[in-house]
Amino acid sequence: MAIHISSVATSGLPGVTKDDFYSLLTGGDLVFCSGRDEVSIGIERMTDSPFSHVLMAWLPAHANQWLTIEATMHRGVHVGKLSDYVDGYNGDLVLTRRPMLTDQEKIAALNAGFAVLEDGYDWQQEVSIVAHKLISALPVIHPDNKYYCSGLMYLMSLASGHPLQKPGPNLPTPEDNWTDATVLPVCAMLHPAKPSEAIGAQRRVA
Repeated sequence: MAIHISSVATSGLPGVTKDDFYSLLTGGDLVFCSGRDEVSIGIERMTDSPFSHVLMAWLPAHANQWLTIEATMHRGVHVGKLSDYVDGYNGDLVLTRRPMLTDQEKIAALNAGFAVLEDGYDWQQEVSIVAHKLISALPVIHPDNKYYCSGLMYLMSLASGHPLQKPGPNLPTPEDNWTDATVLPVCAMLHPAKPSEAIGAQRRVA
């Protein structure tokens, strides 16, 4: 299982190049994002975690481009391109896997995500969870038909028969997804990748 880390760079996870990252992917893997913009840093600080976002990677049949299913602030629940993260993300990425899931369970989880495509991003619950941690008297808001990234991953996991952990009444944070006993880290891609890291990655992956 993944344990709490203070940063991706100091975690000791094997570092990989972009090509290695793609070669290690399997459908249904979760990718955790450690962003550097203001919103990402705010989420990371409030949740005491290096992670501000999580998504699921998948590869359609007969396709040659990896896609994502995720919930983001500007687009809600949507299908995106994984290359937007691997090739252009301003932060670090960690590839993780849930080995107990069968192919059918991964498909069931994806279908659960497809069922809520275009639903809104649940910024209200995400912000209220953070506020509740700071001041326990403040309520947590639960809007209908809206999800944020780790809440979406939890919803999708229910369809697989192996739900991710849900501490308390609230939907989980990215850190909750990360520390779930069934989530195993595979590798990390630091951004921007340094030549020394790429050399070390080739040795570790080989």
